[in-house]
Amino acid sequence: MPAAYTIGIDLGGTNLRGGLCDDEHVVRTHAAIDTEAERGFEHVLARMVTLVEALLQNAALTKADVRAIGIGAPGPLSHTEGIIFDAPNLPGWRNIPLRQRLAEAAGLPVVLENDANAAAYGEFVAGAGRAVRSLVLLTLGTGIGGGIVLDGQLWRGCDDSAGEMGHTIIVPEGRPCPCGQAGCLERYASANAVAERLVEAVRAGEPSSLREEIEAGAGLDARDVLRAAERGDTLAARVWDQTCYYLALGCINLERLLSPELIVFSGGLINAGEHLLTPVRQYINKLRWHIPTQPPRIALAELSGDAGIIGAAALARLS
Repeated sequence: MPAAYTIGIDLGGTNLRGGLCDDEHVVRTHAAIDTEAERGFEHVLARMVTLVEALLQNAALTKADVRAIGIGAPGPLSHTEGIIFDAPNLPGWRNIPLRQRLAEAAGLPVVLENDANAAAYGEFVAGAGRAVRSLVLLTLGTGIGGGIVLDGQLWRGCDDSAGEMGHTIIVPEGRPCPCGQAGCLERYASANAVAERLVEAVRAGEPSSLREEIEAGAGLDARDVLRAAERGDTLAARVWDQTCYYLALGCINLERLLSPELIVFSGGLINAGEHLLTPVRQYINKLRWHIPTQPPRIALAELSGDAGIIGAAALARLS
């Protein structure tokens, strides 16, 4: 009989989070420790082994009870080769053979996956997408990442880089993006971009109730913009509305390319709830074609921080 459990690890620049999952995709026990990324790869590798050992201890299990470990990691990376090519939040991580090194250190098979792909698969098997066969997940945080599940299968593309919806060009020759392109969706609709665009407008002379905070150097975020919009700040309301407009354009483009049943929003921006969903849906209905087809349902993620853990563990079970 195969081992009953898999372990999912969410590898972040600040925290290592893990869960031990059963074959119903239920997290039986959690563990989390600081990544301590500034101390280099070998130290983080040892921390990951410590995390695995903590999960086993918490569940009173041994390695014989675990089929494999799945890791959701920042990219770019190769799932096929098990290598992280470059991880900006993990200093010095260049061409790291993480799958092989962790398998050797932990004594278990390892599957390496892009963190957004892992989150998308988690929502597919146990969250907002558990009743559908195809979905796209958009992570609306510092940037915009994404993952695609088509006909029940995670779609990685020919070079394991599919799903980078944040770097689809939404405004030709628009705002420059660190990726080297200009006009990327994440430069207009990520959580960071919401505050950034408002700050730029205020510094260009537009009035806003947030001017005093901006001039004092306060670090604003998307929540501040939404609160100001709700208080009647015209600029903040315009920036928020534009954000929803750009997200709607991104969703329409995904609909035309992939025709998914469901588009799931995750990340910090979804704390806005209906203040995000309602205008995005309204813009989709206004802007999409008039051919009588059913648009994808738009929903918020259900698994919160567990999506990547559950998805990584579920993908490990397929190995």
